[in-house]
Amino acid sequence: MKLLLLIGDSAVGKMTVGQELTKITSFSLFHNHQTIELVLDVFKEYRQETIDRLRKVIFEDFATSDHFGLIFTAQMAFDQKEDWSYLQEVMDIFKVDKHTVYFVELVADLETKMACNASE
Repeated sequence: MKLLLLIGDSAVGKMTVGQELTKITSFSLFHNHQTIELVLDVFKEYRQETIDRLRKVIFEDFATSDHFGLIFTAQMAFDQKEDWSYLQEVMDIFKVDKHTVYFVELVADLETKMACNASE
């Protein structure tokens, strides 16, 4: 089992890169918007704890499945201790069974990010 964490600032193309990677790998894509949008639709408000619990259940179930790999996208603020702690929690779920975890940081210039935001 492999976990690929695509991390970076908003609008750098994490979801787009993840979608392209699923075409050339047998990995499943779990992008951060999926749980955010679900919680917003159901609760009509942003609830970080609920989002985190949903993700944890998905990670735990996936880590014990027979699937080959998972791509997860996450916005990362490198200066925030909470973001580092969260990534460590995710890694710990997958490392219990000695799965391999990869990090890929995506970056983009301001012009590219502005174009991406305009298209959403």
